[in-house]
Amino acid sequence: MLARLVLIACALCVLQSAIAEESVAAARRANPCRQALPTIRELWQHDLYDAPAAAASVVVDAIDGKLPQVRLDLAALPPGEQAHWRQVAMLTAANAYRPAVVDGLLNDGAAVDGMARLPPLKSRFARQIENGMAQDPRIGPRAVKVLKSAGVMRNDGNLVGPALVSAVGCDDAATLDVLLRHHADVMARQRRGTPSGALLVAIINGNALIASRLLDHGADVCAEDRLIRKPGAALASIAHRRHLPDALVQRLACHAPAVH
Repeated sequence: MLARLVLIACALCVLQSAIAEESVAAARRANPCRQALPTIRELWQHDLYDAPAAAASVVVDAIDGKLPQVRLDLAALPPGEQAHWRQVAMLTAANAYRPAVVDGLLNDGAAVDGMARLPPLKSRFARQIENGMAQDPRIGPRAVKVLKSAGVMRNDGNLVGPALVSAVGCDDAATLDVLLRHHADVMARQRRGTPSGALLVAIINGNALIASRLLDHGADVCAEDRLIRKPGAALASIAHRRHLPDALVQRLACHAPAVH
């Protein structure tokens, strides 16, 4: 079991870095949420994150959609730790297609636009991942060295959130609706300075329903256009290339007032 987890965690290690460095190029790839979720659950279930076992139970139960048990798990933690792990559980549920868990934890005090830092993997397991990648003929030690120099192999935990960005990236309209009812910021982005906000991700994913939901709740097309780094690119042109409905493409055209 541990050997199998080493192999799948190798891929997850790179995947998590790609998500943390979210960009237009990353958003073009197939949605990784459902593929990564079983691996993430197993890592928590087998106590391979550097976190208390009781906290791991909170996250596993959130992934499994067991809101009453999540609440019991949180209550068993020291009071000073409960807010952090409630936020982690809510963000994890937003990646796990669990809108009821997201809704319940937001009602309990999780911050709808908040972020949280996931713990690193346990150091021994992290070394096993590195060694497994180096010994894998598809990767090899040279590639591992390159990944380490690029910062991809860092094992210092990942800053995740806000939940709305996760739900949009996962094409999860049900969770998005929950977050919007809790007044989530539709202009949220994973980290300050990242080029792709939720609206751009929805468009690149080709999800007209989610893009429309964001527009209905005040997403600023012109502000998003200004963040696109590719010269000449705009939300409307990207939506047109993704074959989204003409009516939506028209809504995505920035009509900024002329500068005199």
